[in-house]
Amino acid sequence: MVGNTSPVVLMVDNDEHLLAAVRRALSGFFDFVTFTNAEQALEWLGENAGRVELIIADMVATRRGDCFLQRAARNAPNVPRILLAANMSGMSLRDAISQAMVTRVLAKPVSVSVLKDAIDRVMRLKKPVRKADSKLTALAVNAALDRGDFRPVLQPRFRANDLRLSGSEILCRMPMLEKDYSIEEIFASCHNHPVINRLTSQMMTVMINMAPRYHDLMGDAAYIGLNLSVYSLKHPEFLEQIIRFYERMRMRGVVVSFEIPERQISVNDHDLIANARRLRERGIALFIDDFGSGNNSLDLLRDEAFAGVKLDRDLVAGVTTDLLDDAFVEWIARVCSKLGLSLSAKGIKNRDLANRLQIHGVTEMQGFYLGAPVPLEEWEAAAQIALSDCG
Repeated sequence: MVGNTSPVVLMVDNDEHLLAAVRRALSGFFDFVTFTNAEQALEWLGENAGRVELIIADMVATRRGDCFLQRAARNAPNVPRILLAANMSGMSLRDAISQAMVTRVLAKPVSVSVLKDAIDRVMRLKKPVRKADSKLTALAVNAALDRGDFRPVLQPRFRANDLRLSGSEILCRMPMLEKDYSIEEIFASCHNHPVINRLTSQMMTVMINMAPRYHDLMGDAAYIGLNLSVYSLKHPEFLEQIIRFYERMRMRGVVVSFEIPERQISVNDHDLIANARRLRERGIALFIDDFGSGNNSLDLLRDEAFAGVKLDRDLVAGVTTDLLDDAFVEWIARVCSKLGLSLSAKGIKNRDLANRLQIHGVTEMQGFYLGAPVPLEEWEAAAQIALSDCG
């Protein structure tokens, strides 16, 4: 009988010894339901999909010859999936994503401790993000914009292979409001409200006015990333505004790309995907930001609407200390290389982390170790000083 207090985990593997070891070691943390037979597992899942919080499986084939995880994804699409892969080097990564549609990949043989760490991580990602304080509303953010509590800053981005400047990301700061709330809480309070369109519009206006200075400062590296809300991207009139803004910036010598947070994206949001494809058709790059922070990361890579991904800051931070994070980032780098996608990492805090990500094949980096966010005027002043010193 499956208990009612612990998370229910369905695990399917041909190795009964592994299943037994997992049941013995982890039964105090999770309620495991295990099968060696894919058809029996699918029958059980069909009757109990609402109770299952995680599915773990090897590439076990069903009677029809397809992959168990492929069938499981149709039966329980909202349940995250972990793939146990016995031979990653011999497996087509594209096929693995297409068939398994997994949340994480673990290479076999896998220890029980590593498996527990992976389960804990996926379970944490399923928990809802803490909402902003109830006192902070979209109207409060709108009032802050009325007061002029708005300041854009630029954070430089660097090519991973040689750490040369490759562009920048423009970030919004609201100094007065940030005395009481984090910038994440501010955005969370209005990301699904028309005020986010106003905020983004103001960012665009500033960028258009400053475009000649961006180009003078960065030259051929005048590539600037701008964050968008999914709400904005799905709004038809605002989508047209995004396209016009991109074209106006391009005329001024600055190429703009856009980023949307993974947590706001649903693979079943057909309107969003259609608009993302429309941008791609016009040569406008759209990236998945905070990649690895949600449970549909790999599903999103299957769609050709996106130009690349930016790894989640917490995931990047664990690369030099957490074997699971390190293996996942290495694997994602291989996937992106196979699919021709850009792979960026933010939150670079030291040289060891930068070196490790270079080895994995990340294409771009940003973080306080490489360059902190600063107002345009400060960056220009620093560049002028550097030019004077060279002279």
